[in-house]
Amino acid sequence: MKKRREMNPEGKRKAVMAAGERLFAAKGYTNTSMAEIARDADVAVGTLYRLFPDKPSLLAALHEAMEDRFIEAMTAGWHQEDGYAKRFGPMLEALFLEAHKVREIMPLYAMTRDMIGAADYLPGARMIQAIETMYAKGIAAGAYHKLSNGLVGPLAHAMVEGGMRAFLVDPTRERQAQIIEEMTAVFRRSFVVA
Repeated sequence: MKKRREMNPEGKRKAVMAAGERLFAAKGYTNTSMAEIARDADVAVGTLYRLFPDKPSLLAALHEAMEDRFIEAMTAGWHQEDGYAKRFGPMLEALFLEAHKVREIMPLYAMTRDMIGAADYLPGARMIQAIETMYAKGIAAGAYHKLSNGLVGPLAHAMVEGGMRAFLVDPTRERQAQIIEEMTAVFRRSFVVA
């Protein structure tokens, strides 16, 4: 890691986020202080507070970064197949691969908006929007049933989150394959036009 004086503002932000993620995962959100995060990131406490005015704002930034990772994985998996009916499996596989990579910090993603302290912050909102966008393209192609506006994204997100929780309890490759197969079948039956 670069020394404090050598880091640019973006480097400091990344160092703080990495330290926050590490410490929150190891010690828990409540048991981690901003001073510990600054020390671990090798930034001044004042710099930390300029980047993130409080611990909830850091947690919100970590949520967004994790959501970006999952959106990127989901989108890459989604585009592996041409036929819309075949896209669920590769998309779920990509999401579960990402979940496996970040399984130690996944509990951060499950923290409520009360912990983040913003009434208008909804964890997963951008992921839900990305799902809605992909689904709309499948509807336009005549491949998916049109459901009530705003229903597919939250429903699919909740199903995937539930599947990931089941996987994290038993993070074996066999369990992952079983969950992906079962969820793919549910998605196909629920959404694909026969």
